[in-house]
Amino acid sequence: MKILYINKNLNLSKPIVNQMIKMGFEVDILIESLPKALNKSAFSHKIGNVFSRLILKNKNYFIKKEKHIFEKFALKRLKNKTYDIAFFIRADMYSENLIKRVRKQTKKMINYQWDGIDIYPRILDYYKYFDRFFVFDNADMRKYKNLNLLPLTNFYYSDRKKNNIAEYDFFYIGVGLDDRIRLIKNIEEFVIANGLRIKAILTIPEFREEEITESVSFQHKGISLEENEDFATKAEVVIDFKIDYHTGASFRFFECLNREQKIITNNTEMKNYDFYHPDNIFITDFEDFVGLKEFLQKPYHKIDRKIVEKYGIKNWLNYALDYGDYEAINLP
Repeated sequence: MKILYINKNLNLSKPIVNQMIKMGFEVDILIESLPKALNKSAFSHKIGNVFSRLILKNKNYFIKKEKHIFEKFALKRLKNKTYDIAFFIRADMYSENLIKRVRKQTKKMINYQWDGIDIYPRILDYYKYFDRFFVFDNADMRKYKNLNLLPLTNFYYSDRKKNNIAEYDFFYIGVGLDDRIRLIKNIEEFVIANGLRIKAILTIPEFREEEITESVSFQHKGISLEENEDFATKAEVVIDFKIDYHTGASFRFFECLNREQKIITNNTEMKNYDFYHPDNIFITDFEDFVGLKEFLQKPYHKIDRKIVEKYGIKNWLNYALDYGDYEAINLP
């Protein structure tokens, strides 16, 4: 069976593609490497940008050009090919023209929208092209009852376990949004006051000054999936911040579930998941840490292995592709 896999997040593509190959699929990756970036300093593009801004009143010259380059690159790769399945991750990132082309060359179309629909509402225009359309936020399931949306969470793919002896009590990696920086500083105060240890890495834009320390670092460069896993396995507890515009469970919950590792979060929706246990998941607003010291002292509560395996990448893919034996994944 031949699958076309389409995902611009090249890091997260690796475990999905590897699992597809293990399952015996012939996998064609549309975006194995991105086309060369546009040379914005070229004279012709400088002139084009000025003309677009001043005459056409359009400030998106470079964005449109880069989209055009990508589209040309993608359509060339699709030429004279047919597929049994096309699996998109966030189809809203592509033009309708490209999606129509893939639809013509594919028997079954699948999309996983792992960001809330209302953040990228254009995806609703593409719904008609897909045979299976997944969302990871229950709010979307409730809001768009007229559509045949299917539930799907994120997943874990690594079998690596937490270290027996932790190097730090808390770990966080993520984008350094202003609110997250404030909340990390709140945690740092709690950590210092209680003689604990924290490792936090927040990526910030180039115009902000880096501040790299042993405990909390604000840096321009992110880290790889492998480095993230290295840090996470050395911690007792992983920190998770909910994004304001959706309540879906981040990858951290499933990674921690399989590692038998505790997590602290401000996502109150987590209480409704089948793997929730108050000894494993501490819910807080990151302003008041009452009960956190007691939470740290409790042992991890083992979750039924059947529940854990349901969120592993093998079952996740079987369910998403509707292939072989699987247990359906539901949202709370």
